Amino acid sequence: MGIHAVSVMLEALNRDAQHATIAKFIQNELDAEREKVALLHQQGSQQAELLREQGAQQFELLRQQQALLVGRCTPSARDFED
Repeated sequence: MGIHAVSVMLEALNRDAQHATIAKFIQNELDAEREKVALLHQQGSQQAELLREQGAQQFELLRQQQALLVGRCTPSARDFED
C-alpha cells in the first residue's frame, strides 16, 4: 500500500483513531522485528553448539591419532632383545 493511500485512510479517522492505528502498526512492526531477532539468536545458538560439537570431535580424533602415533613410536621390550 502506498504512502498516499495510507495518508488518505488515516485522514478519514478521528485523531484518537489515527493515534491508535499508528501505535498498532508500530507495535506490529516491533513484534515482527523481535521475532526475527529471536530466530537469529536461536540459529546462532544452534551454530555455536554445532561448532562446539565439531571441535570436541576433532579434538578426540587428534587425541586418538596421537595415541596411535605414540604407541607406534614407543619401543617395546622386543625392540631391545638381541
